Amino acid sequence: MPRSRSLKLVLGVGIAVWGASVAVAQVPNPNPQADSTAFYRALDLEGAGKFKEAAVLFRQALHSSTSVSALLGLERAYAELHWTDSLVAPLDSLIRKNPREQVYRAVQLRTFQTLGREAQTQEAFEQWVRDVPRDPAPYREYARLLLQRGLAQRADSVLARARIQLGGSGDLQLEIAQARAAMGQWEESAKAWRLALAASPYLEQAAAYALAPAPNEIRDAIRAQFFAQPILVPARRALATLEAAWGSPANGWLALRDLPPDSSSVAAWLDFAQRAEAEERWTHAREALANALRWRPNADLSLRAAVAALNSGDPGGALILAPLTSGGVDSARIARTLLPLHVRALAALGRPATAERLVASYDRWLTPNNRAILARSIAFGWVRIGDMTRARGALTVAGPDADSSDAAGWLALYAGDIRTARKLLRAGVDASPELALALSLISRVREDSSLALGQAFLTLARADTGRAAMAMVEASEGLPEVASLLLYTAGQLRASIKDDAQASALWKRVVEQYASSAEAPAAELEWSRALRRGGNGVEASHRLEHLILTYPQSALVPQARRDLELLRNSIPETQ
Repeated sequence: MPRSRSLKLVLGVGIAVWGASVAVAQVPNPNPQADSTAFYRALDLEGAGKFKEAAVLFRQALHSSTSVSALLGLERAYAELHWTDSLVAPLDSLIRKNPREQVYRAVQLRTFQTLGREAQTQEAFEQWVRDVPRDPAPYREYARLLLQRGLAQRADSVLARARIQLGGSGDLQLEIAQARAAMGQWEESAKAWRLALAASPYLEQAAAYALAPAPNEIRDAIRAQFFAQPILVPARRALATLEAAWGSPANGWLALRDLPPDSSSVAAWLDFAQRAEAEERWTHAREALANALRWRPNADLSLRAAVAALNSGDPGGALILAPLTSGGVDSARIARTLLPLHVRALAALGRPATAERLVASYDRWLTPNNRAILARSIAFGWVRIGDMTRARGALTVAGPDADSSDAAGWLALYAGDIRTARKLLRAGVDASPELALALSLISRVREDSSLALGQAFLTLARADTGRAAMAMVEASEGLPEVASLLLYTAGQLRASIKDDAQASALWKRVVEQYASSAEAPAAELEWSRALRRGGNGVEASHRLEHLILTYPQSALVPQARRDLELLRNSIPETQ
């Protein structure tokens, strides 16, 4: 049977169908303890879309040991046939025989609600309460139905009555949390969610979803509830998910980083790290993996943490997190997994000579392809310290294919040889953002050479971000066909070193001077985000509105709409 259809009814999501009062013949069953053959045949028929035939067998199975499951099946089949009113009679019979079976009562409430019989729904609830006066189930099921109909105030009244009648609300925290959120009582909802999560950790995603619409001014109060002592891991995980929904994944890590080191915390750290890796938030990934590594040390985690450190711009940390000794005594494995990482890290640290000696010590375990990859990393290490001759020499050592490699293409680009760079980089296997940028530029440049563009990339390769941004602006003067992309990229580089003022000025130039370029929508989106970071939410909103109206076909419009919604929730009305 389709899972979605089953969940839709079993969880009580109302289907507004009106029955035609069509009676289905009941197959006599003289043996109430009959086997469940009819039930499983009914399931097969339901899966085949034969709901009328399935209904007959589900109804027969109501008198077998599978009566509860059979009733849910009958509910589904009748809903498909628009015969929901035919459930009323068998439900009365089942409840008389077993008044304490919660599923029977819940289906009865759903049935009356689906049929629009408000008075009978209320009476069914009251009768259930009278039959089991100390049971929270009637209040829970009725409140859920009211919440599904958007009647949060009535649901809250039912829950308040339950607290009085039962002397507490321990089993109703989920419904209380949902009702409070529906009424906009966000802090009270967060408090109830925390209590619900203590008993049911699997509700993390539900808590985050329910609280995501909370306005900006109340979010600190929600955070305080989830940060409350004692530390509750499911609550912290829910907060981390919630922070991501609020557009602040950095705060998500704050919710997790101080968890006590145990197996549940490690699971939370690893889950967060996996999401951070997928989103290329390398600093957060590195911290989460490092925390997990301290509790559960193993070679794979060491390598992942080191890669995250290297990608976050911390090559020294990468060497510490995954020392060569973490590979044990298997030199072939070290050469395959740890050696490339160490060579990249040493090159980034400006120590290419050390990287060359390390590669030589593992030479017997390297394939020609491995050597070429390592030679490229070493070549970039020499570029970083300004020795282009040694960089070319590093490629020569890699063998005769080095001159046609993508590394050779990079060296050609650094020298301003656009023609050669265009040829070699297109054939490269690298999938880095740097390569994507280089290809975007050189594919649009009409000239075969540009010393200015080569110097800009060379400066960037040497990790001098500020000067690289300046060089790209200078190169744009002589390359009008790629000026918009160079200015946009220069803005990104400025933003990466926290220079939002210069970044915004560059993005403004793109929007105003190159409004029809492919980079204009992206520049305006980044400009709005820089304004928001600077506290100018009103102007940021104007920029987003301009983007949406000016570039309605842009793939960035959904992001702009999301950013605009976040801004509108955070800007006071007096602004």
